[in-house]
Amino acid sequence: MDDDVQTLLAEQVTYYRAHAPDYDVAYLGKDWDHSIDELPITGDVLELACGTGHWTRLLAARGRSVTAVDAAPEMLALARQRAKGLPVEFIQADVLAWQPPRRFDTVFFAFWLTHVPPVRFAAFWWMVAMALAPGGRVCFVDDSDQARAGERFVSDQATPAVWRRLGDGSERRVVKVYYRPGALAARLAELGWSAEVHETSTPLLVGTARRTSDL
Repeated sequence: MDDDVQTLLAEQVTYYRAHAPDYDVAYLGKDWDHSIDELPITGDVLELACGTGHWTRLLAARGRSVTAVDAAPEMLALARQRAKGLPVEFIQADVLAWQPPRRFDTVFFAFWLTHVPPVRFAAFWWMVAMALAPGGRVCFVDDSDQARAGERFVSDQATPAVWRRLGDGSERRVVKVYYRPGALAARLAELGWSAEVHETSTPLLVGTARRTSDL
């Protein structure tokens, strides 16, 4: 049984570094951008796991500034091109080890929460809390539980993970933890968050969260 979370996370980064040139194919034919239309994105925005910058440009249109963090330099190179001329600062860092240098009005992440290992879930949300200004909101978008049916899960492993195939035919493991809206909101409530999470018709998991008491 492979329960080495750090090894699994390193493999996840390796996959996304190699997958960067093809990553945006996932957005073709999808009407996902409108999923954030009603989210309270405002002020100085922190985007975690920004990838190729697909969402970064949308955040820049809503907020005063964007600080975008990702571990993969190949992803960031594409994101910088996409966000050229916009008020965006990019930082290369492991989101699960990074500490925010200041506080932000909005913390946003898309298709990232399901890649956080359960053993790192509480620590991740503590970091998010430290990044959030008093009265600020967290906004997120991710795969809904309906996407589980199309996955090939890695067997005999404590941390939920799936296989992802690269263009050269090789495969890598990535963490994948699916959530139902009610269960996720309840888990966040245990950590001191008030969350509203729903599933869209696309289908996506879309949510907002705020601290029940500011840190």
